[in-house]
Amino acid sequence: MLNKIISKRKSIRDFDSNQLDEEIITSLFEAARRAPSAFNEQPWRFILADRKNKEEFKLMLDVLMEKNREWAQNASLLAIVLAKKLLSRNKAANKHYLYDTASAVANLTFQANSLDLYVHQMGGFDSTKVIDNYSVPDEYEPAVVLAIGRKGFLDDETIDTKPEIKRISLNEILFENKFGVTHSVLINETITNN
Repeated sequence: MLNKIISKRKSIRDFDSNQLDEEIITSLFEAARRAPSAFNEQPWRFILADRKNKEEFKLMLDVLMEKNREWAQNASLLAIVLAKKLLSRNKAANKHYLYDTASAVANLTFQANSLDLYVHQMGGFDSTKVIDNYSVPDEYEPAVVLAIGRKGFLDDETIDTKPEIKRISLNEILFENKFGVTHSVLINETITNN
């Protein structure tokens, strides 16, 4: 049985623009903080802009590509996610830094979903602006920008001109013995595209 928090996750573009209280905001980033990471490096860092501070919010909107800016301006929060490329203990390259940072974002996302909030992860942003505007040290890489908030009131049909997103089936991602061989657990199962 798939957990409902996972099955209801989606990347909305219609936010209601209401502010979130501090306890909720703290819980999102506490969930991120508790993610697993290689060598317990915890390479994720977040720069947060709450819409109640209009100047900070506008500055963060400015790093987004125009199409993302159009709808993200209604989110309650924006957050830049940074990933530390080097290990703290010896400054060697951390080959797991993006994977681990994605785990923290996943934790944050599912915590948000449990509170009837949505997280839209955006790759459409200007990394150079992020680095310049926020004085990001060289050992960190801008990974993604998050728009966070409650769902707005528009119909999905009104704001979403893309066709429904279909997931590839399990037999296309779960293999046994070698790449491309459907795992035996799936052979007698009904595979869905949802």
